Amino acid sequence: MASSGGRRHFGRVDPFCLFMVLPLVLIAGILIVGGLALVGVVVIVIAAIVILIDSWTNRPLPFDLPDEDYDYEPPPPGRRAH
Repeated sequence: MASSGGRRHFGRVDPFCLFMVLPLVLIAGILIVGGLALVGVVVIVIAAIVILIDSWTNRPLPFDLPDEDYDYEPPPPGRRAH
């Protein structure tokens, strides 16, 4: 956790984020090798921004969630109300 006891700024990166980032990096590599280095660098920056946003949205909560976060009891089985 953060030293101040608050919420951390970044969390773990979701592995499914790599399904979007790895093709972007591959395309950026092809662009750099193909002579469009500036466009390749822009694509790498976009991939880095995607990773940062994903890590930011997956940061841990500043409090613990209870096991049951609601008091819901399903209706008893039987006749349905019409």
